[in-house]
Amino acid sequence: MQQYKLISKIQTAILSTLLLVSNSFADDDIGSIVESIGVGQILRNNEEIKVLNNIPVQLNDVAETGKGKMLIEFLDKAQLSLKEHTEVLIDEVYYDADPSLSKMTMKFTMGTARFASGRLGLVNKANIDISTPTASIAIRGTDFTTTVDELGRSLIILLPDENGDPSGEIEVENLGGVVTLTEVYQATMVSTLDSAPTRPVKINGITPASIDNMFIVSPPQEVKDQIQEELADEQNDDKGFLDIDFLEFDELEKDALEEETDLDFTELDIDELDVEYLIDVLDILDSKDLFDTLGEFDIKGAARGFNDESQYNVFLQDGSLVLYRNVNGIIRIKLAAGGNFTLDTITPTWSGIITGNDSEDILIYINQVN
Repeated sequence: MQQYKLISKIQTAILSTLLLVSNSFADDDIGSIVESIGVGQILRNNEEIKVLNNIPVQLNDVAETGKGKMLIEFLDKAQLSLKEHTEVLIDEVYYDADPSLSKMTMKFTMGTARFASGRLGLVNKANIDISTPTASIAIRGTDFTTTVDELGRSLIILLPDENGDPSGEIEVENLGGVVTLTEVYQATMVSTLDSAPTRPVKINGITPASIDNMFIVSPPQEVKDQIQEELADEQNDDKGFLDIDFLEFDELEKDALEEETDLDFTELDIDELDVEYLIDVLDILDSKDLFDTLGEFDIKGAARGFNDESQYNVFLQDGSLVLYRNVNGIIRIKLAAGGNFTLDTITPTWSGIITGNDSEDILIYINQVN
């Protein structure tokens, strides 16, 4: 009987705390922006609300950052931190005196976001549902980050608590399978909704502050190695000794001198859904020493494939030349066969000129600013 009274008092105290916190908010408010730096906004009912400190947050709000950061604190003291170029939909947040009936649902759609569950215990962790375009994250921990690119590929990392120990566990699941992260800075990569998350791997030498959008463009070496290992396992599983048809062996009939060494590079080669693209784009696309020309185009300042300095992908598509760059925004230029052009690009990370056929019939100036 005394135990029952104690539980009742605790539930009453929790409810009183929630009501006390809620008194400073409107009925629809579920939290507020406690910190904002740089460019950011809240999308609410097709209206853009400029981000300022202490602006309330409501259900179905979409929090977005440009060249800026944002920290949202909910009524139960849960925190959602958004780094640059990040988008999160706050889908559902409901508080009840009984934590088992409370619920919190959010969708991380792009960029790097960090979630730390509330300290008041108003929502059972089993009722917290975080999702990305390619995975669902079940919370049995308190602190983790998710980095998502434009195609939905997701990198999830479990963070430490204030003592440096694992902040619990998180379960990452999609149609391809499920993995559980249990160690500090353990991570998994999810490329598509159908492909299983990679086996957990621990990342060394990082801090929560160092995790940003570059982790999905150029994953940590530990993640790259894990992806390579799993790809090799898949290839070994797919091909056994009995699968080899020795009657089809015709290597002696080939004339190596007549084989074409100029392998075509097309837009398919930068298919960002391909996990191998995450391993190291330089290994796949770097071909500066192999190609000087592209069909009817004599290119100066770039080579076919991926150019690591300018970050331009250069390839032919249906006889036209395509220059594609995806760094803090997408640049895609398509030029007809035989066209003479000069492309002058200025970005925060690279500036330079690319010419085609040594001419300036077409002048293209791009100035990409933060």
